[in-house]
Amino acid sequence: MQAQTPWEGRETQPSSQVVAGVPQQQFLAGQPANPQILYVNAPAFKPSPNFRHISYVVIGFGVLSAFLVGVMSSIAGFPLGIRFINSICCGSIGIACILDAMYYNDKSTWQSETGGETTSSTLGMIVDIVFALLCLGIALVFLIVSF
Repeated sequence: MQAQTPWEGRETQPSSQVVAGVPQQQFLAGQPANPQILYVNAPAFKPSPNFRHISYVVIGFGVLSAFLVGVMSSIAGFPLGIRFINSICCGSIGIACILDAMYYNDKSTWQSETGGETTSSTLGMIVDIVFALLCLGIALVFLIVSF
């Protein structure tokens, strides 16, 4: 007895059947011929009071006021003006860091609500608070020494 494959001994396939290997386009009922691809962007963090922008304004105000105090103290001959200028600069940077930490706090809350990872926001907030305390401490020392 010889082993015989199932397709041996059959008639040839009629021409109305689909031949394997030949690509044919198929259409399903109710499916559009040219499907549109929709790209959905990830939600962006846009806080209503943007504390980061406010911190930029505080730094700009601190640098500008330090410059003006420096010019006025050099004109008036105020000998301790440089220490007061240092106090203004360090104080404005410290306040700006606190505002930036508030921004990171809001961002961390938003990320946890949307299912994002909050590690970088939390780390940024901690670094901002430590740097703010350092800057405000230096500003206080310069302020005490200037008077």
